[in-house]
Amino acid sequence: MKVYFPNFAPKLSVMNKTRTLITLLSIGVFLSANASTNLTNAAYSVSSKIVSSFEDRFTADAILGYWLHEDNVVKIQMEKIGRKYYGKMVWIEKPNFPDGTLKTDKFNPDPELRDVPFVGLRIVKDLEYKGNGTWGGGTLYDPEHGKTFGCKITLDSEEEAIVRGYIGFAFIGKSVRFTRVNG
Repeated sequence: MKVYFPNFAPKLSVMNKTRTLITLLSIGVFLSANASTNLTNAAYSVSSKIVSSFEDRFTADAILGYWLHEDNVVKIQMEKIGRKYYGKMVWIEKPNFPDGTLKTDKFNPDPELRDVPFVGLRIVKDLEYKGNGTWGGGTLYDPEHGKTFGCKITLDSEEEAIVRGYIGFAFIGKSVRFTRVNG
C-alpha cells in the first residue's frame, strides 16, 4: 500500500507543527497495533522528519539579526548579551517628531532618560530561550507611550517572527509580525 504525505512541514507554525507531530505519533502507535508495516513506517518517517526539522530550525540564537516591522516603520537588531536576548531600534521610518526635533524617549518614566534618541534605544530586554522557537520572560518597551510590557517572541519560520507585548498574561496583549532583513 502506498501512502502519499505532501511536504507540508515547512509551512506549519510552531504550534501547528507540535499538534501535527502529536497526531502523527498517535496515528503511528494506532497503526502499529492495527495495520500493515508499510503504513506504520510511513507515519513514523513523516513524524521523524517533522521532529528533525523542528529541532534543527529553531536554535536559541535563531532570533539574532535584523527584523523589520510588518508596517515597515521600525527595524530592530536582536542581539545576545550573556545568556539573554535584547533588541534595539536601529532604524525608524520617521526619526523626527512633527515639529522637526529628533524623536527621543520623552515619555520615559525616568526623567533622566527622556533625552535618549529612539535610534539605538533598547526596547526588548532580558528574553530567555524557552525552546521550540520561543523566547520569553523579558520585556518590551513602547517609547511612544513610555510603557513596558511583558514580551514573547515566536518564530513562525526562519524569516518570520511574531512579537507579542502583553500585560500580565500573554493572552492579554497584541502581536505584530516582523520579517528578517539584512542589516
